[in-house]
Amino acid sequence: MDLKASLRRAQNLAREQARDMVVGDDGSGAWVIMTLDDPRSDALRPGFIVGAQGLRYPEDHELAVRLMTQGR
Repeated sequence: MDLKASLRRAQNLAREQARDMVVGDDGSGAWVIMTLDDPRSDALRPGFIVGAQGLRYPEDHELAVRLMTQGR
């Protein structure tokens, strides 16, 4: 799944589960989705916190757009 699809899926999961999610690269080159309270989410680089309304931080929008234009 690419970053855009992963962010969309994380937003849906956040809405369904009423908890924030994290989308990030675990080092394998694939985007993974996990809950914010999962300790493994700290190792995701880059990591995007996603709530029911979308990305939590404005600077994440810029980075996400840049990565998507690079084909990630």
